[in-house]
Amino acid sequence: MSTPMMAFNQTAASIVSSYSADALGYPWYHSDRLQFIPGCPDSRLALALPIVAYWVTSLIYHALDCSGWKWIDKYRVQTTEDASKKNLATRTMVITTVFKMQAFQAVLGAIWQIFFKNKNVIFKGINHTVELQKVGTFLVKWLTKAAGEKVATGIMADHGAELAYVVYWYAGPVVRLGAGALILDTYQYWFHRTLHTVPFLYKHVHQLHHRLYVPFAYGSQYNHPIEGGVADAISGILATNLTRMYEREVVLLLTFIAYKGVEDHCGYQWTWHPLRWLSANDAEFHEIHHMHAGLKYNFSQPLFVMWDKVMGTYLSRQDLEDLKAAKKAKRKIKSQ
Repeated sequence: MSTPMMAFNQTAASIVSSYSADALGYPWYHSDRLQFIPGCPDSRLALALPIVAYWVTSLIYHALDCSGWKWIDKYRVQTTEDASKKNLATRTMVITTVFKMQAFQAVLGAIWQIFFKNKNVIFKGINHTVELQKVGTFLVKWLTKAAGEKVATGIMADHGAELAYVVYWYAGPVVRLGAGALILDTYQYWFHRTLHTVPFLYKHVHQLHHRLYVPFAYGSQYNHPIEGGVADAISGILATNLTRMYEREVVLLLTFIAYKGVEDHCGYQWTWHPLRWLSANDAEFHEIHHMHAGLKYNFSQPLFVMWDKVMGTYLSRQDLEDLKAAKKAKRKIKSQ
């Protein structure tokens, strides 16, 4: 004799088992190619595309630096003369170090993919119908808890396929990418702050990056191997594996992070840049951190500023000017 719960489970199972990826269709961004770029496995694309994005964006900004266009001067956070006078590393030194760093990161990434990779990120062989049905089962479970069996059955019968489609193809990727970004930002804030608050680590590891008092685009990854290689690799591994991203989501996140790092170091505070609509973590925010007065502030990177706001280490341009004015007044009083 079947119980009401058993009958409900059978009804829900029959609804969910009817879902088909082919019948529901695929979103605009979907590609059924096993390799997004033919001849290059997506796993290797996750290692290569961030480097390509880094140098393409950097070369665009380098062209602007060399253009001599006067109209862009108003967008510079600091002048090119400041860079020539204050920076302790030449552009050749920076380029050489970044090339070595990116090669090191690529090797570490390849080792991780070969020996330790989370199998969930493998795109090859994904059965979208099965995955949609798993999402449908998840929805049944939570709708039942929230609204009861009768309401849940009705919702799933009338709109279940559409809900599963939206959750699987849109909400799922957004949640995974958003969670990954938060994990990466949290790790980067606390690791970056530690590099500044532990004198040994600052002197022997992070000080190299701060030889660029006035940052420029391709100086974004001008780092010590411990910082740029091991630590940054760990942040990417945590962000993509804890959220169980698929390979193409990994490619998207890591490429955007590489691009965003260049934007933060480019030296231009564009008033109309779309990224400024998303976050206050921009070129001015990070360049303040590179200034002597801002070394103990603005640790957040590369996406948000939440941890600086929460921990009281956020320093705006106005805060910086107020801090400088207060120090100047204090020195003036002492000299009297």
